[in-house]
Amino acid sequence: MAVSGDGPVGIIAGGQDLPFEVVDALKESGRDYFLFGIVGEADTRIEEHPHLWLKWGEIGLLFKTIEQMVIGELLCIGSIRARPDFRSIRLDFGAVKALPAILKIMAAGGDEGVLQGVARFMEKRGVRLVSVPEVASRLVVGPDLSVGASLAEANEDDIALAARAAGIIGALDAGQGVVVAAGRIVALEGPEGTDQMLERVFRIREEKRARWSYGKQGLLLKRARPGQDLRFDMPTIGPRTIENARRAGLAGIICAEGEVLCANRQQSLAMAKEAGLFLQARKLDDVAL
Repeated sequence: MAVSGDGPVGIIAGGQDLPFEVVDALKESGRDYFLFGIVGEADTRIEEHPHLWLKWGEIGLLFKTIEQMVIGELLCIGSIRARPDFRSIRLDFGAVKALPAILKIMAAGGDEGVLQGVARFMEKRGVRLVSVPEVASRLVVGPDLSVGASLAEANEDDIALAARAAGIIGALDAGQGVVVAAGRIVALEGPEGTDQMLERVFRIREEKRARWSYGKQGLLLKRARPGQDLRFDMPTIGPRTIENARRAGLAGIICAEGEVLCANRQQSLAMAKEAGLFLQARKLDDVAL
């Protein structure tokens, strides 16, 4: 299977708004696109665009459409609420033919190994996987993401600790986020994701299981794992993150500049400002681990 790089960008779309923000960026740059909506995950708004609905396991249909549409670049974006139950997936004929390669990928162990295997699998079929920074760089946080700078400056020690902790757990392929308050690591992100971690922080505070003064205190820090392939699972924040941080009693959010996506940026900034939270992008490359 050989495809041209001159065709539309294929977008494998999970849930929430980011797939549509990528579409807007591609439209502005004059690029064509085609959406593959994951059944049970993607928003029905994809039906307003060139699209195809895909069930887990329909790999043959995916590649048939890629070839028909002359898609040479493919982007994976959007939330996945739950990993699929592989026992319930019905493989189409294309997937059955590719099963030996798929099983080899799944045996790689660890998310990074599996994702790199997926990239090689696609590239052997003439499709280059691309990252959001390559096709929609405006979604990546930079210096313009800044609300409550003076509030952030009052939390420099906690920011430094959170950056180190996030780098360490990232190196272990364990998560992309950390909550720190008053010089103490309150929560490390695991497979549950950021929203559930912040719910855990809310319960910790409500149950008074951590030393925590009244009022807003502490912060969430998000950064990519060291050496992370940004084509996959790029750290993301958005309005839901802002609301959950506010509910958890945090003082703000720090994102690693160039490593994190911000969904609905203007709404996120407005919500942070209204809630009295700081929201900033910082260069974290020089933080010692």
